[in-house]
Amino acid sequence: MVRLLLVDDEPLVLIGLQSMLKWEEYNIEICGCAHNGGEALSMIEKASPDIVIIDLKLPVKSGLEVMKICSEKYGRLPLFIVLTSFEEFHLAKEAIRYQAVDYIVKLELTPEELSKSIQKALRILSTLKPRSDLVSSGTGGHNDTQTFRDKFFIKLLNNLFENKQQYLMQRNELNLDFSYGRFAACSCEMLLTADRHRTMQELMRLCSSTVRMVRETVAKYCPCYIVTLDTRHFVVIFCLREQSAAESCAFLNDILKKVTAIIFNYFSVNLLCAVGASVDDPYRLSESFYSSRCIFPSVGREHPILFADPAGRGEANDEVFDISLYKKDITKAYEEMDTDALYGLITGIADYFRENPSHYIQAMDAACTLLYMGISLLPDGKETILQIFSDEPEGFLSIHKKRLTTEIVAWMIKLRDGLCKLLQNRRQSYKNRIVANVKKYICANLNKKLTLNEVSARFGFSPNYLSQLFTHYAGLSFVEFTTKEKIAAARKMMDCGNRKVYEIAENLGFDNEFYFSKVFKKTEGCSPRDYMKKVEKR
Repeated sequence: MVRLLLVDDEPLVLIGLQSMLKWEEYNIEICGCAHNGGEALSMIEKASPDIVIIDLKLPVKSGLEVMKICSEKYGRLPLFIVLTSFEEFHLAKEAIRYQAVDYIVKLELTPEELSKSIQKALRILSTLKPRSDLVSSGTGGHNDTQTFRDKFFIKLLNNLFENKQQYLMQRNELNLDFSYGRFAACSCEMLLTADRHRTMQELMRLCSSTVRMVRETVAKYCPCYIVTLDTRHFVVIFCLREQSAAESCAFLNDILKKVTAIIFNYFSVNLLCAVGASVDDPYRLSESFYSSRCIFPSVGREHPILFADPAGRGEANDEVFDISLYKKDITKAYEEMDTDALYGLITGIADYFRENPSHYIQAMDAACTLLYMGISLLPDGKETILQIFSDEPEGFLSIHKKRLTTEIVAWMIKLRDGLCKLLQNRRQSYKNRIVANVKKYICANLNKKLTLNEVSARFGFSPNYLSQLFTHYAGLSFVEFTTKEKIAAARKMMDCGNRKVYEIAENLGFDNEFYFSKVFKKTEGCSPRDYMKKVEKR
């Protein structure tokens, strides 16, 4: 839902704006009305509107002042539609400089003119915000396209896919273009000036604006994807043409110098960038991300851009801790919200590094793996883990500030204790919600050939886990439920009497008429043709 704020010192104008359009038809909710510029700024901070309709002539602070402050403080959003009079037309032109997407002369304010301005703002907004931020799907986080995309990249960067087939299925569903020669992951951190204290809302807006500007700048030189981790950290995935490692480094260094300069000039933010070694297959981006994390502790204001050694992975140690050996058990524990298993696994990993404090890089990698697996596999994973680390300025990504293995171990223990506390009461309701969402998905896609592998990949679970979960909470297996719903839909079509058997089979995703007839007879005790004859006799 798009949030709209109305700002005018004339009550009749506010009433008119509220009633002039059927706002729900535009997927818009009015989140408030302000009567002066000071009140508008306060409500913008609290309500985070996407669009503001504002009069230029206001008490306390003018509409133009409000727009200027918002532009400097928040970046591109919110978008402004300006209300003006004929004599203030010169101010309307100036307002364009501060995110105004359109202006309306008050004497010419009609539903048609307002609708045109709103539609223009919505078009611009759709390019600035993910669709999932604007439209609620109503089917839970796993069905949200943007959430699904974020989880895809988190899984990709942290090597959390069960196999390459699962990766390819999700990639294709998201229509991601990876038709390039090489790929590199760049870990980025925003360093704010010490003298500027910001609220969480301000940080979120600043991060959003920074990421948007980074994306726009990088896109001028090469394709990229950006994954936001929290209010100060994000990852840029560069899609590169086939070239030598040295050429890639020189190319990316030039881009990042431009990016860091632009970000500092616009937002007074120092951007730190650690670029991992490039890989020739996007499925191996976890290797690039790992190498970027290995060098990140060395990045600073004096050296804001660093590149990983393509030949090495970080620390050389005879005794190597391999976190991948734990991933299967960790995945199961997260998916099943098994707090006992999680406690034991994280405790074991933490104990190893407590006894081997020299293994700093491995400890950092293990902690990040636990973190991103939690974000990816838990419902509302990011929000859950943010809650655990809410007392730390950097949130859960305070992990990147740890410079000692003992500090990483303490972070792991905090994660463990927080997860066990928060997840104990969520298990039952969450599993029921998963099954309910899968049922909705099946019923909404009866025209497709639905397989357990495809649906489990769509929801981000292993086929085995989803199968067990579905059978337990639905009382039917995945195949049994899907078949039941398809045959029920087939009966409805036959009851209408205007479909042929092969058409029904085709419309319900069966391979052929023969197989459909076989399944129908097994379920209903008669063939489709016999059923249709019964319908005709009624």
